[in-house]
Amino acid sequence: MMATKGFALIVVLWVVTLLTIMASSFALTIQREATITGGLKEKAQAAALAEAGINFAILMLLNNDAEQRWKANSSLYEIEFSGKRIRILIADESGKVSMNKASKEQLKQLFDSLAVEDELADNLSDAILDWRDKNDLQRLNGAEKQDYEDADLKYSPRDGLFKSVEEVQMVMGMTAEIYSQIEGKISVYTQSKNINPATATREVLLTLPDANESLVDEYLLLRVEAERNGEDAPKPDWFSGNSSSSKVYMIVAEALIAENVSEKIMAVMKQGQAQDGAPYKLLKWSENYPMPSLFSPTNDQWVIN
Repeated sequence: MMATKGFALIVVLWVVTLLTIMASSFALTIQREATITGGLKEKAQAAALAEAGINFAILMLLNNDAEQRWKANSSLYEIEFSGKRIRILIADESGKVSMNKASKEQLKQLFDSLAVEDELADNLSDAILDWRDKNDLQRLNGAEKQDYEDADLKYSPRDGLFKSVEEVQMVMGMTAEIYSQIEGKISVYTQSKNINPATATREVLLTLPDANESLVDEYLLLRVEAERNGEDAPKPDWFSGNSSSSKVYMIVAEALIAENVSEKIMAVMKQGQAQDGAPYKLLKWSENYPMPSLFSPTNDQWVIN
């Protein structure tokens, strides 16, 4: 009898222990699901606010009041919406290196600024030129159809202008690492061979001949101060460049929901009458755009408003 009672007690203790473990596991699962759901909700909220930031920026770029109209000189703005902060970067594409117009010298300067090994920089520059020209004549260090076949690639050079920035990834010799560094510095929308220094980012300005960090940072401070005063951006005296706008703008909006919780959206907008009658046309839309946070403390000094 005592043995039976002892065995029953052991069974009860095991059942209680098992139920405790199951309850704890269930509670932990619920907690994790709540955390995940909360994170997804915050991400969705941030994405919606970033999209609102893009649309607000378009309205400000098209503002009929010249004093209220936003600048596009790689200008950084900050607004508040629904109690959350949104930072918006607007850059005229004329401040980027044109993949369809740049000379070999300009392409070399771009790769040299990234410390790309000289031989590879030379090969990439020639391969880009071979990709976009209309003939099949191979440059000294370039690549044409046979080279792509020999490399077992399932495509050939376009022998025409680049249709998108992403297409540059297909050029012989281009690596994911190099592309990630030049993606924000190149364009297929600007029709000018020259870079407009008044609209270029710090990273693009550093690719220009005779530029150095001291000169560029000094110029950027002057440019931001001019924009805050409602004045046109000055030209740097160390580089003449091009001063015309492309009327095509890259807009990056980042919404900050909480510490380390933000979402970025990038859009490329072309000003001008669209087929649907709108005063602009969206050429590109990219969610969670891969670039450093606009809320980085180093960017605080560049906020215009």
